[in-house]
Amino acid sequence: MEASALFERFENNVETIARHLKNGVDIRTTPYHISMPLEVRMLCDILRHVGFDYTITKDGLESFTEFQNQYQQDAKRFSDAIYQILQDKHAYMKTPDGTVLLKEHLIRRLEYFNEIAHSMEVIARWQQLGSPVQYNYPFLNK
Repeated sequence: MEASALFERFENNVETIARHLKNGVDIRTTPYHISMPLEVRMLCDILRHVGFDYTITKDGLESFTEFQNQYQQDAKRFSDAIYQILQDKHAYMKTPDGTVLLKEHLIRRLEYFNEIAHSMEVIARWQQLGSPVQYNYPFLNK
C-alpha cells in the first residue's frame, strides 16, 4: 500500500484498534501486547523529529490507549507532522540498528498499524463466530 493510502487510513486504523481493545478482543495468542507498545514509542520518536512531542508514560496495551487519547486531542497537528515527514525525502534518524530515512521509518509504523487493525478485525470476527482459540498454549487454559 502506498504511503499516502496508509496515511489516509491511519485515523481509521487507530479507531479500529481502540474499539477492539475496548471491547475486549482476546489477543493473548498474538504478540501485540509486546509489539504494540514498541511501535507506539517508535512512532512518537519519529514525530519528535518534527517537533511533535508525544509522551507515552504507560506500558503494555495501555500505551496504545494513551497514544490514542493524545492523538484524538490533536489530530490535525499530528496529521500535519506526518505530512511534513512524508514530504521530506532527505530527513533521517539514528536508530540502534543504524541510520534510516525518517520517511521510511514512518511508513513502516503506518503499515504496522494498518496490519494490526486488519488482524484485530479478523480476530474479532473469529471470536464472534465462536471459533476455537488458534493455539493451545498452557497459559490460555487457566
